[in-house]
Amino acid sequence: MSASSPAARPAPRTASHGVESLLLLLSTGGLIGAIVPATKFAQAAGVPPLPWAFSMMFGAGAILAALARAKGAPLPLTGRYLRYFLVSGFLSVALPNVVLFIVMPPLGAGLSSVVYTLPPILTLVMATAVGIERPDRWRAAGIGLGFAGALMIVGPRGSLPSPDLAGWMALAFLMPVSVAAGNVYRTAAWPPGAKPLALASGTMLGGAAWVALALLATGAAGELPKLGLAPGLAALQIAVTAFTYILYFRLQVVAGPVYLSQIGYVATAVGLGTGTLVFGERYSAWIWGGAAVIVAGVLLVAFGRRLLGSRVFGHNAAR
Repeated sequence: MSASSPAARPAPRTASHGVESLLLLLSTGGLIGAIVPATKFAQAAGVPPLPWAFSMMFGAGAILAALARAKGAPLPLTGRYLRYFLVSGFLSVALPNVVLFIVMPPLGAGLSSVVYTLPPILTLVMATAVGIERPDRWRAAGIGLGFAGALMIVGPRGSLPSPDLAGWMALAFLMPVSVAAGNVYRTAAWPPGAKPLALASGTMLGGAAWVALALLATGAAGELPKLGLAPGLAALQIAVTAFTYILYFRLQVVAGPVYLSQIGYVATAVGLGTGTLVFGERYSAWIWGGAAVIVAGVLLVAFGRRLLGSRVFGHNAAR
């Protein structure tokens, strides 16, 4: 099998993609963070989690598939693509969300969110192990800085209130492992010549298929009509998710899986802002300090190597 071209398969990030990668990272992470208020409002209206997740994935996947067809890139249905859609949809979309729905009641939002500080670290380790990424001290330092900022945010809520929750917490750690594995899989298994929009639609529909199985297995399929309790929010969630995944897969192409994994940090920071402005929540100086550290980590990963090169170049020129 011949090697795929750079346009067909995500390549490691280069300095020429710095600005575009940063804008995509902030936009994608911001949109993911903005989805949280809609979900909270829907739950308050009485919409169950699994039907909400299914409608989001299936609706967004259908929109993306229609857009792909309109642009002359219909959804491929060969064996290789179907395998990609099912694996990517399971790792990146279905499993993290289903596990989150399972552990959220006993652990609560705070403890459940702790594990989402781990995907960047796990993605870097996995991508380096399989040869997708080469070790880079600046990128590693930036991701580590973002991880430190995330710990500043979730750390005060990080201790278990009861020893009985240890098993639930262990289950929750499947989420970052699955997200990181999905980040690496999408790059490693990216079909030659594949279009990001087609892969985004297939991934969402693949995730919807797994959630549909969960609906049937748990008997929650009968709760799908409850989406009618918040039809406007459901439509908004579907549209935002479709647009988010267009940006998400573009970011995967231009920046690679490790850089992409930082969207969790950005979404956390945006979630703090929406919590304050929309729900009137108040946070300590540790929380806002952690958000500032996250921003610093993102900038270091995006521009650290370029800034170092400028300093070295300027120093050599001066000599």
